[in-house]
Parts: sequence; structure tokens; C-alpha cells
Amino acid sequence: MRIAFLTSIYPAHAQKIYKENPTLKNQTSEQQIEYIRWHALSSYVRWFELLEEKGFETCSFNHNLPEVALAWSRENKFKPKSGHLIHEIGLEKIKRFKPDIIFSFAPLTYFKSDFLKEIISSLNERPKLFAWYGANCGDEEIFRFFDLTLSNSKHLINSLRKKDIKAFFLQHAFDPIILDKIKIPEERLNRVAFFGNLDINTNDFRERTRLLEQISDRSKLLDIYAALKTPSNREKLKYNLLKARQRVSSSLNQFVPNKRFEYWSDEQNLPPSPWVLGKEFCSRLKPPLYGQEMLQKLSSYRIALNYHNKHTGDFACNMRLFEATGLGCTLITDHKSDLHEYFENNQEVMTYKNKEELLTCVKDLKNDPNLAQSLAVKAQSKILMKFNTENQISNLAEILNQRTNNN
Repeated sequence: MRIAFLTSIYPAHAQKIYKENPTLKNQTSEQQIEYIRWHALSSYVRWFELLEEKGFETCSFNHNLPEVALAWSRENKFKPKSGHLIHEIGLEKIKRFKPDIIFSFAPLTYFKSDFLKEIISSLNERPKLFAWYGANCGDEEIFRFFDLTLSNSKHLINSLRKKDIKAFFLQHAFDPIILDKIKIPEERLNRVAFFGNLDINTNDFRERTRLLEQISDRSKLLDIYAALKTPSNREKLKYNLLKARQRVSSSLNQFVPNKRFEYWSDEQNLPPSPWVLGKEFCSRLKPPLYGQEMLQKLSSYRIALNYHNKHTGDFACNMRLFEATGLGCTLITDHKSDLHEYFENNQEVMTYKNKEELLTCVKDLKNDPNLAQSLAVKAQSKILMKFNTENQISNLAEILNQRTNNN
């Protein structure tokens, strides 16, 4: 059985990889992919080889790795004719592979670009279409286009099934091989690390971002690694000038009543502040890290903090649950209704329902390293034995075989 994976990578991560390795783009497409997959270093790092061990043939296309696509084009003597070079190269690569299954990890991107429709129309037989649903894709109707959608979130699975869209659960996992690639220090920092998105403009991350800001203000033990848009000098200057005008107008309007002064003096008429979050909080943020660098840094901390985004509902499911515990960190995570299916609270991990409970967890683990170590050892043991990538791939292979054989 032949599976073509349509993948994606954080653009910032891809840019960093090529910036730090300027000669990488001159290597073959396979050499570039090999380098990137071990640099990305996630539970997916061995998906292809583990599937191949089970009799599947695989190939992949990543829409935001143009260097890989162009190298493949040169190697296979394919000359794109359109202005959409990478799109056309991807279509040609998948067409030549003749897949039985197309598995899209970025369904919204490949659906909206018409990539999927174009590749289907170019093949003699329509392949089975699988999608991965983790991040918010907006209108879930796009998943009706696929034969089956897999997700790590029971909440999202239930949401799709209510719409009569075929969906199946496949949880995240941790690959023990990651421990061979990470140099875990003998003595970890007795601090708390958080890695993830910050955003107050979307419902998915707003509550998490506000909580992190509050915790950071209350506890100096929390290190946050995240990307956050900061205002340009022009935006800051414009806002500061308008604020100054508001203050001056407020004073003048008391002595020389004027409709214009009255309007300018009203704070409600100021534009939104270009500072998404408080300046002090932003100054404490550390630069975002990805892949191997992120895991290496995470492993240097004794305690890891996790907070699911709101989109996945009241179910434990995100990747950090498995990464942090797999690396041997002590995990503090937000309470979820099914967390007991993965970990025992206060025996393998610690959970919180609000800010005060979170602060208590941080304090208790900071003051009791033996407790932290006990939790970490038990959680890591369970992850490596039960929630590992080989078990995950066995489940995936069963799903793929079942769905393709039952037409």
C-alpha cells in the first residue's frame, strides 16, 4: 500500500534551519528531508520507517519547504511551467508516486489551495483521503471532503461525528529514540518551563495567555518560551502621540471647553494599544524554540507546565503531555475530564483548575525535589512503555488497512 503524506512545518522553524545551515539547500532532496526530520525531532520522526516496516510505501511533500521541492525537481528532470512552482512540483511528485492513500497533516492548506482536487483529477484511480485534525481549521465542513479524519482530541472527534463526518481517535505519542538525541543534564533547573503560542486575539489561546501573564507576575520561577508580535517603532510612536494628545486635551477641555478637545480627551476614542500584553511581561519572554532545540531546552528543566488550547475541549490530548513526561520532566497540566486515562493525578503528574492551584503546584514541587522526581520517574516509565510511537503506528496501520480494505 502506498501512502503520500502532505505535511507542513512552522515557517519560522524552516527559515531557522536553512539560515543556520546555508549549504543544506545544495544537498539532495532526500538529504535535506533527513536533516530536517531529525532536527524537527518529534513523535513523527520515525513514522515513515515504522510504516515501511509494516509493508507500506511512503513519500511526502511539504508545501513550505521550497528548497526540498526544487531539489526534487532538478533530480527528476521536471521543469515547472506555471508561476506556482512549488505547488506544481508537489503535484508532479505525488502523481508519479501513484498513492493508494493521501494523508494530509495540513488539511486546510491543501484543501484551500485546490492541491487535493488537482491531484485527484490527475490520478487514474481516486486514492483514499485521510486528514489530521488538531489545530483549529475554522469550518469543519472541509473534513467532509475526506474519507476519514484522525485526531488526537476526543472533543474534535465528537464534533465531527455529530456532523456525520467520519472520524477516528489516534492519540499522540513519544518516541524513545528522542532520548538518544537529547543530552539531558545530570542536574536540572529547579524552575518551570512553558513552550507554546501566546495570543489574546483568538478564543483558543486567550485564557491561557492571560493565565501565564498572571502567573509570571506572581512567580519568578516560570520561564516562557513563545513568539509574540511586538509593535513596531512607528506603531508605538503613533500610539504614544495619541495618548499625549488625550492627556493634553483633557487638561485643556477643563479651561476651554471644545467639542474636539472633548472627543480627544475621551480614552474610549483611543485606538487599541499596540502592546498585546503588558510591557513587563513581554520583556520576560524568551525566544521561541522548535524541534530538537525545544526538546533539549525542555529537558533542562525539572518542571514543565502544560495548558491545552480551548479548541480541544475538556479532554487531555496535546503533544506536550507526552513530550514533557517522555523527557523525564515533572508535569503540571490543566485538569481534564479524561486525564486519568493517561496519568494518575498526584502520583504521576500534578493538575490545576485555576491560578491559585497552579501556584500551589509550583511551590510544592519547587520545595520538594524528591516529590518532583518521584512523579517524573513514574510518568516517564508509563510513557515509554505504553504511549510510545511504535504502539501509535500499530494503531495507525490497523486503521489504514481496515479503511482501505473495506472501501
